[in-house]
Amino acid sequence: MELQLKTEQFTYYEATEEAPVSLETTQEAIVPDSCADVERIVDTTGVVLVHSKDVGPDGRLEINGVIKATVLFLPEAGKEPGAVHVSIPFHTAAELKDGAGRCAVRAWLRSIDSRLLNPRKMLTRADLLLEITAYRQKTVQLCTAAEGDETLQVLEDQAETTVLTDVMEREFPYVEEMSVSASRRGIREILDSRTVLFPSETRIIGSKLVLKGIVRGELLCRDTAGEVFHLSQEYLFSQILETGASEDTGFARASFALTGYEYTIGSENDRDDDHVVTMSLHIRSSAEILEKRRLRFLADLYSLSQHLELERQTLSVLEDTRSYTRKQNMREILETGVAVRQVVAAWVQLGLCQRQQGEEGAGVQIPVQLKTLYLDENDQLQLAEKTVQVHGETDDSAAGRIVVSCPGEAASGPAPEGIEVRFALEFAIDTGLHTDKLCIAQVKCSEQPEEEDAMPSIVLRKISDGTRLWDIAKQYRTTGADILAANAMESEDALNGDKLILIPRHRV
Repeated sequence: MELQLKTEQFTYYEATEEAPVSLETTQEAIVPDSCADVERIVDTTGVVLVHSKDVGPDGRLEINGVIKATVLFLPEAGKEPGAVHVSIPFHTAAELKDGAGRCAVRAWLRSIDSRLLNPRKMLTRADLLLEITAYRQKTVQLCTAAEGDETLQVLEDQAETTVLTDVMEREFPYVEEMSVSASRRGIREILDSRTVLFPSETRIIGSKLVLKGIVRGELLCRDTAGEVFHLSQEYLFSQILETGASEDTGFARASFALTGYEYTIGSENDRDDDHVVTMSLHIRSSAEILEKRRLRFLADLYSLSQHLELERQTLSVLEDTRSYTRKQNMREILETGVAVRQVVAAWVQLGLCQRQQGEEGAGVQIPVQLKTLYLDENDQLQLAEKTVQVHGETDDSAAGRIVVSCPGEAASGPAPEGIEVRFALEFAIDTGLHTDKLCIAQVKCSEQPEEEDAMPSIVLRKISDGTRLWDIAKQYRTTGADILAANAMESEDALNGDKLILIPRHRV
């Protein structure tokens, strides 16, 4: 008897986190002639822009980008702060293992600071961490059926799993106008800017993947009278991509990153309007497409007439997937050492999450940097900052991917000890149960051993509770139907409990 195995293939992507890449870089900058000599540096901020990430045929990943830094300072004469903008290019490489063809790179600025070399020259140092996710295409071949004669006994099984079927990226421009209240004086200079992007909704409609997000622009401005103030506004945006995923079984996870930005005073129609700031962004949208699939495969088989040697493979499946969010309200005190007359601005910056696994479930440890600019009793601009380690927990031991964001603005105000900052963190959690299924990979046929031909025609055996009818029939090379008929049983359920049963040999 020759066996003909029917097979089906399905292809998916396996996402693995590579070792993070650390990079430290420096850049000198000359204070422009239009600025006075620098007396004191107040703060240094930075935005990491990953411009390109190319994977070569040898698995080498080349990453190029720039850090756009802003150095906020106070001049030797006067109280009005100034700013020096510095571009720090960077290039690094990493070796991806096992032939990854695609990757995603997220950049984290662990620290950035500046020091004066002289009143007209400064040195900025940035400590960068690049988180790399590699995507490797996998193909699994499953045996779904076997064809032979009527003596072949087949055990089929099935499982529902969630797999990553596609990874997409696209860059697009986004332009919006931020407006200043008419009751406030106009803007004379934009000192510093921050741009926060986070997804709000993903949906598959027909052959379209609709990604929606929120962008928050935060500006530190100086008005026409020299007063420093904070301007923050949020806007909705959307992006539409083509997808082959099913609307019924597919869903997506999205993320957004800046590849370029510019804030300019004035509107498109009136460049002299100092109550409007035009926000021009270049955004890279990334989407992971996941689909739920039901897989059918052969779990076991044997022949009543021939000896079969089975080669098995392990099929890993992700079952019972779901997504949910948890919010965690935070309150921190930033000590100042001096009395605070007014808080000008407060920012929250998240670092790289570190996964943790405990007995009660999964969680993350994430560094959160808090910064506030404030005016002291002498109307001098000061900085108060603090980094705290926040632990986020879940109640689900099967928690997998956890993404942390700070979707709202930080609320701040003077407190007896310094400055009180309140903010909320949102934990987006994907859960699922990883299980392994054994399935048939290959089958080899040979003649039945002579000792098996000499087996008795009937066996009386005591079985224990929970023994499968399939395992008994396979052991004695008979069929489940023969066993049930010999014992006057209608179904396998009658085998429950310890009992003696007759096991007849099947006659071919």
